[in-house]
Amino acid sequence: MGEPDYDAFISYSRALDGTLAPTLHRGVQRFAKPWYRLRALRVFLDDAGLSANPGLWTSIEDALGRSRWLILLASQEAAASQWVGRELEWWLEHRSAQRILVVLTSGEYSQAVPAAVRRALGEEPRWVDLRWLREADQVDDSNPRLRECVADIASAVRGVPKDDLVGEHVRQHRRAVRLARGAVVALAVLMVGVLVAAFIAVGQRNDAVAQARTATARGLASAAVANLRTDLALSQVLAAEAYRVEPNPQTRSALFSALTASPQLDRYLQVGGEVSALAASADGEVAVAGTRDGRVVRLELSSGRRAEQKVGERPVTAVAASADGGVVAAFGAGGALRWDVSGATQAIDTPDELFDGLVAVSPSGRFTAVYSTVKVDVDDNGRTRGHRVLHDGQTGQRAERYDTTFPLDALRMPGEDVLVEQSLRDSVRRDRATLDVRAVAEGNTLPANAFWVGLSGNGDYFGYSMAGRGSLWRTTQPTENVEIRGGRGNPSAVAITNDGARMAVADTGAIHVYDTTGPNAGERTQLEGNTETPFVEFLGDDNHLLTASRDRLVVWDLTRNTRIGSALPTRVPLSCRACPPPRISESHGKLAVATSNEIVVGSHSESIDPNSVFGPVVWSADGDEVFVVTAPEGIGETWEARDGLRRAKRWKGDVAADYVLAMGVSADNRRLVTVNERGDVQVFEGDELSSVRTISLERGVEQKGWPPDSHIAAVSADTTTAAVVTSDTVVLVDTTTGARRDLVGGKADAVAFTSDGLVVQRAGTVEVWDAAGGSRRREVPRDPSYLPGIAANPGATLAAQLRRDYVLAVTDLVTGELIGQVPVAGEAERFGQVGMAFAGEHAVVTAVSDTPLLRWDLSEENWVRAACASAGRDLTTDEWRRYVGTSPPDDLTCG
Repeated sequence: MGEPDYDAFISYSRALDGTLAPTLHRGVQRFAKPWYRLRALRVFLDDAGLSANPGLWTSIEDALGRSRWLILLASQEAAASQWVGRELEWWLEHRSAQRILVVLTSGEYSQAVPAAVRRALGEEPRWVDLRWLREADQVDDSNPRLRECVADIASAVRGVPKDDLVGEHVRQHRRAVRLARGAVVALAVLMVGVLVAAFIAVGQRNDAVAQARTATARGLASAAVANLRTDLALSQVLAAEAYRVEPNPQTRSALFSALTASPQLDRYLQVGGEVSALAASADGEVAVAGTRDGRVVRLELSSGRRAEQKVGERPVTAVAASADGGVVAAFGAGGALRWDVSGATQAIDTPDELFDGLVAVSPSGRFTAVYSTVKVDVDDNGRTRGHRVLHDGQTGQRAERYDTTFPLDALRMPGEDVLVEQSLRDSVRRDRATLDVRAVAEGNTLPANAFWVGLSGNGDYFGYSMAGRGSLWRTTQPTENVEIRGGRGNPSAVAITNDGARMAVADTGAIHVYDTTGPNAGERTQLEGNTETPFVEFLGDDNHLLTASRDRLVVWDLTRNTRIGSALPTRVPLSCRACPPPRISESHGKLAVATSNEIVVGSHSESIDPNSVFGPVVWSADGDEVFVVTAPEGIGETWEARDGLRRAKRWKGDVAADYVLAMGVSADNRRLVTVNERGDVQVFEGDELSSVRTISLERGVEQKGWPPDSHIAAVSADTTTAAVVTSDTVVLVDTTTGARRDLVGGKADAVAFTSDGLVVQRAGTVEVWDAAGGSRRREVPRDPSYLPGIAANPGATLAAQLRRDYVLAVTDLVTGELIGQVPVAGEAERFGQVGMAFAGEHAVVTAVSDTPLLRWDLSEENWVRAACASAGRDLTTDEWRRYVGTSPPDDLTCG
């Protein structure tokens, strides 16, 4: 398609009008143009109309030939310009001079317009005067004088009267303004719509992301709970990941459940292959595992260091360790290995055809015993041919012999010079140097089938377990046995402590621990959380166990009762079953506990006359002193507790009390308030703590026995308010004015102050008030099975209560959610009531008579760390896909 014709051609001098010409070009084209068109006229300007062209004149000539008008920007410089002269010459030759429009930009008409053009035009024509436009800042489209000149030019070119054209320009401009304003409004409306749509879209996207996150967290939490009894390691990492994805009540509950399930669980240790044999060092510091792919793996439990050796291509079926775990022995069909972790390994050859075997290592690690046989090759009496090797790791010498005996079930070296062999029929002791038999003990009677046997690490005790019962013998006196109440129907492993006091039986994924002697003989506890437990060993003492499940080892601590609880150095004094619960107080990380006539701070204790009792213990603000009251003498004292316990001074005022229910001390230690068994509030002030006033309640407190429960009274942190539970209400006492008033709500079971609030325990609710009792902030439900008595953290966000079965229940005081429950002590361990108090925002301390104080960690961040440390592993991408069903995140590191 050819280019359209031009309405005009502008001829000018670049030297003079290089700025003006483009402005005129733009103005003439756009003057009075309709809003929907790009321009009203098409005007040629050589800078704008020509592309780079070596045939410049040909291009200019072509443009002249297609133009209807020639606009001459006349000036003396233009008249002297060769290019302007050629353009005018061409026009006069091919076009009419009447189509030349003169725009005078400099000088006089007679000098600026070439003579040939003046002659062709005849008498001086009408021309447009732009000589006034000499300053660069005046060459502006918005200049009104310039617009007048543009209107003159456009009028001539278009053949439209100037007035009509100017009117049309004004109309078009107004229309354009209206349209522009309309467009702005439309765009604004559209923008608002877009923003609203974007906001909705973002909100919907965020909702979708949040819903997906919640669904993911719930899926992980549900999977964690589902795996509690079958794979506790997986359950813990699932719960930790669920809480990390979205902390909410469900994920927090799952995390708490995972941490409190099988409370004696310590941790899992990854072996790197399916476990086929298990042993532990006598000192409890080293675990040894054989694997089905022919390796022996040694793990140091304190440091976490791990090492391994290749035994052969077949499964390792027996392992043993020296007392300190420095020497390890392993047996696999076709040979045995002695591994000194500080030196080299030594192969111990055994007959190839004897593929059943046992190993033992002497306490020092110098001697290794290897027994191998084929258990199916027995004679009519049940005996089989066995090969024995006794290897000296120091000299490399070995003693060996073949004997026909009953197939061995266990092998031990309790000393450097003796070897203990245990079969189902007898116990044999051999000389280490010659392998000659020293002694044989027969007489242990075993059931016909469906049982499993075990031998203690020192070879002293042998026993079995079966459905409904078990039995235990000393290997030197097999005719005298101890019957064990209870037993397992599908036992897969049995372990016995060196003193014979305890037996552990593996059965269908659980470990059942029995006390064999004492008043509480029978099943002590059950350890769950794994689908398979084919191996079990006691780890150094009676309270620690090592088990195996698939490709990992499991360490158990029978003294623990959760992975969020820890025993503290402070031991609770002994108290009677009918005595009040221990009084606990914490400050600056230090704990004080008082029961009856004894008080303990750390490892230091002091006692008073057996007929006297301590009241509450309250710390000074700096944690260097404790304030105590001895009743019924009413002696108030301040004791130094920096290092030990020492009476520092006696208060000037005596406490009027047979029993002190509550006490509080101000931050400056110069004001102290007590509440006695009658509900009387006594105020002490000054450096010497003189008694300044006693405020009588004038009504009876809620008393169900003697002594009354301490939870029926409390003193605020600033000592300005005391709260006392009566038979029908809670009375608030202003300790500065003596004013008393009843708290709204009626009867209550217990009260406790927080740093700036009051917590009230009622029959079906727990209420949080401001410290003065003027407004109730919130209310959450209370389980009716909870005992009267409550403890709350300083921020009034958590509450601790006890169930009637002495299980500690922790409640969120903001949402009312039950965070979790843990048994504080079993009935057999409990003697007297349980005391409890918060130690900071995220820890509860409980006190049971004659046991260590227990600290319960309520920080969810610490729960995640504890779960990951116990699991000893991370979540895998395959497990994420299995339980969530989406692509896993890049980082699945636990914690």
